[in-house]
Amino acid sequence: METVVVELDPQTSERARRLAAARGTTISALVTRLIAQLDSDEAYPDTLFGLCADEPELLDRIVDQAMHDREHRPLRLPDA
Repeated sequence: METVVVELDPQTSERARRLAAARGTTISALVTRLIAQLDSDEAYPDTLFGLCADEPELLDRIVDQAMHDREHRPLRLPDA
């Protein structure tokens, strides 16, 4: 096995320790799992955001349109 040194700020280091403890594993195992996940198809599940991962401008337009519609066409009408 190869040793890799990573510098983390104190908050991130503490989060890593908490996550590892909560999962009953080590920080090394967490990092290994994360790298494997990011290198697999699981990194971008078949969701709207995953499908638009290579089209950030398109996703921005979709979100802008949704926010515009939400402001001008509320989902709930006020009580009359």
